[in-house]
Amino acid sequence: MEQSLKISPNDSKQYQALTLENGLRLVLVHNSESNRSAAALAVNAGHFDDPIDRQGMAHFLEHMLFLGTEQYPESGEYQQFLAQHNGSNNAWTGTEHTNFFFDINHKYFEQALDRFSQFFISPLLSKEFIEKERMNIDSEFKLKLKDDMRRIYDVHKETINPAHPFSKFSVGNIDTLADRPNSELKDEVQAFFNEHYRANRMTLVLEGPQSIEALKQLAEQKFLAIAEGVSAKPDINVPLYLEKNLGLNINIRPEKEERKLILSFALPGIDKDYQYKPVSYIAYLLGHEGPGSILSILKNKQWALGLSAGGGVNGSNFKDFNISIRLTQEGQKHEADIAEMIFAYIELIKHDGIRAGYYDEKKAILEFSFQYQEKLKALDSVNQLVIAMHHYPSDDYIYGDYVMLQFKPELVKSFLDLLTPNNMRMVHINPDVITNQTSHWYKVPYNVSDIDDDVLARLTSPKVHDELGLPDANPYIVANPQLTPVVEEMHIPKLVKEQAGFRVWFKQDSSFYVPKGQIVIGIDSPTAIASKKHIAMTRLFVELFSDSVLEQNYDAELAGIHYHLYPHQGGMTLQLSGINEKQPLLLKNLLLAMKDHSLAPTRFDLFKNQLITNWRNAEKSKSISQLFSKLSALMKPFSPSGNDLANALSQVGYDDFTAFCGQYFAKLTIESFIYGNWNQQQALSIANLIVDELGEHIDDQANVTCNVVDFAGQKTAILPQLLPEHDYASVMYFPMPDYDTHTMAITMIASHLISPHFFHQMRTERQYGYLVGVGYVPMNRYPGIAFYIQSPDTSADTLFAAINEFIDEFDASVNDNEWTHLKQGLIGQLQEKDTSPRIKSQRYWMSICNKDFDFDQKERLMAAIESIQLKDIGAFIKARLSSKSDPDKICLASVKHGDELTYLTHSAKAITDIDEFHRQLPFKS
Repeated sequence: MEQSLKISPNDSKQYQALTLENGLRLVLVHNSESNRSAAALAVNAGHFDDPIDRQGMAHFLEHMLFLGTEQYPESGEYQQFLAQHNGSNNAWTGTEHTNFFFDINHKYFEQALDRFSQFFISPLLSKEFIEKERMNIDSEFKLKLKDDMRRIYDVHKETINPAHPFSKFSVGNIDTLADRPNSELKDEVQAFFNEHYRANRMTLVLEGPQSIEALKQLAEQKFLAIAEGVSAKPDINVPLYLEKNLGLNINIRPEKEERKLILSFALPGIDKDYQYKPVSYIAYLLGHEGPGSILSILKNKQWALGLSAGGGVNGSNFKDFNISIRLTQEGQKHEADIAEMIFAYIELIKHDGIRAGYYDEKKAILEFSFQYQEKLKALDSVNQLVIAMHHYPSDDYIYGDYVMLQFKPELVKSFLDLLTPNNMRMVHINPDVITNQTSHWYKVPYNVSDIDDDVLARLTSPKVHDELGLPDANPYIVANPQLTPVVEEMHIPKLVKEQAGFRVWFKQDSSFYVPKGQIVIGIDSPTAIASKKHIAMTRLFVELFSDSVLEQNYDAELAGIHYHLYPHQGGMTLQLSGINEKQPLLLKNLLLAMKDHSLAPTRFDLFKNQLITNWRNAEKSKSISQLFSKLSALMKPFSPSGNDLANALSQVGYDDFTAFCGQYFAKLTIESFIYGNWNQQQALSIANLIVDELGEHIDDQANVTCNVVDFAGQKTAILPQLLPEHDYASVMYFPMPDYDTHTMAITMIASHLISPHFFHQMRTERQYGYLVGVGYVPMNRYPGIAFYIQSPDTSADTLFAAINEFIDEFDASVNDNEWTHLKQGLIGQLQEKDTSPRIKSQRYWMSICNKDFDFDQKERLMAAIESIQLKDIGAFIKARLSSKSDPDKICLASVKHGDELTYLTHSAKAITDIDEFHRQLPFKS
């Protein structure tokens, strides 16, 4: 049976939805603009379906399906095949669904699909790998023990109706997945697969340049053998919350220094109302950030840093509607006042906010997004679609997220009526909460109590807050966007304006024909890098500026005109994107505010302290993340570690910061790129606007060069980190001395060739840990390769020894056919067309930043890849990576005991002070 799908006018792909004879629902997508093919299969089975005595079963089965099938019994064969042909793959297990996906060069799609489909037909589920993989599951569980999102979820699960499947432990560990007397896990995994992995509970999406008919034949050939379902999956018929689970205060002490108040309201499932989106409408108003909004008032009182509305867990029979406020320390003292203000705003919406005008605004924004929907990579496309198929009827598989069919005031009111104090949980997350119990799995300190009667009374009858107000009509919504005719076909950007210290590049879009544009402005100043203190103040300016302009420009953001100021090594970058028509107006406002830079002293201490907290929190991240952060700080002098930045900023006062701002903007160099739905004359007008606002500060002597440490000839150095509360971890990084295209190409190929073998041996075979990999890691323009492992039990020196052993024994020989496929796979990835104006503009901007003004590095890199021979890779690994050649390498280690620091530094030059390291070695740019 075939069905039609409603698609965007901007979508050139062809779709066909149908159902196979075994009950498998699928969508076939012909994409003539891509040279890659992708597949995703989603099963309506997740951790909700775990047997109560085998929690983590769905997640465990997801892992096991990658470890061999009857037709392809070798456990790493699937990943190696994909890697040979430049493919990628992954999977995830959610509450009610599990999703598997991959993409690959279209020439090898059928062979990859043959391997993929066998996961769901005849997995081996071998006893050997059951033993090994449950250790990986346990490592994954331990990896996230300090992850605050997991920890908050753990408390959530313990404080709901225990009969609801959400209460189950989703990840699994060595205990829940252990063999038991008269009960082997292998048999139970097989039984779980047989029950849940049935065709009628699955959706499948295949996308590629193949014709619809060819994709249909592949689907029938590969997936018809999936077992038919004998029954539909039963609905969940127990509520997420009992009456006793509501009207509660829940105190949670986080690992990191953060302060949040979450008002969480219990709603029914919302899928059936997707065409009207009443909950989105309510979130649109409660989450508004313009004048008169909840957030605006809270910020004026110095009580909050941010607010979001509408998030929260959801499933087939429940939806949490969360209003989440990031609190200041002062705001933490006023949580009841904040909650009362929120309820006052809910009352304001009930009395005057259920308006067709607001609904039409939200509808117009979504309709524009659909009409000019950005193209996605095939892998992203199949992933979105395969899950949508479980939530929407076939004609709305794509349109379901965008449709707002009709304003239904009574439906909106019915959901607003559920936002009551007695139907709510107040979740208090901060380091100061009083707790009296600990969660079972993640050992989270928490406490549960009834909301005080006096607080309930305040929230039930909140006082009127005159400063609160509903939003005005949004002036930035563009009713009829116009496309600018293409007068001159431009194949690459061209320099349209140049003067001392200022350049503007421009390219009119002739690929996507959408009313969108991107303006990118790099604003460099030598003041930004004068010291760590200046680097820290640059980042503080970005935070304070973004906060100061938020309210004024929130309507533009809502209407699809986005802006973002972010720091880079030499200064900061202002980026605008989205609907192009009113971007110049927004740009003028932003530049005026930037030039003025009279930022409120009342916000200075607040954001300074918050930024210091964020940097300190980074020191609590998982060990592998901390090591890569140290590597960046080591190799890039203008990218200090979070701890160094926090120490530097702690010494800055408001007067220091004000002086810094004046110095920063006194001398600037500006590089800009304008791309999209503009002609050259319009681009020059934008360029003149930039000059009008910042021209008096432009100075060609203010150019900044972003340096990298020149490590050539240094052999081995080691930077150990004592992290007693974290896993062991090792990173071995090989920096390359040059950045020519040949070095880039050979480094990429070597990384790509080695990666699947390293993953299989270190994770699947040796069971060192869950986080294992090899990656191409450039430092600015200079290429490098990083090998990394994080392990809960294996010491860093053992991990280093294992990495060296692997490299020394690695056999780079493959047959001629495999070698050709590997190179062509990389070339094919580089040849892949940009899928959106945003991605194309980012690629051009990267070329400008890398001084590739011919915009041909991609072509030169493809030619270099083509020229490299297999013997070159063997020689490269031997000379640049093998310990037998004593190559240049930097080793970073996370250890748990002080004596391990001494032991590790016996065999290599120890780096004990990054500043001293920078003083001793030369830089290169």
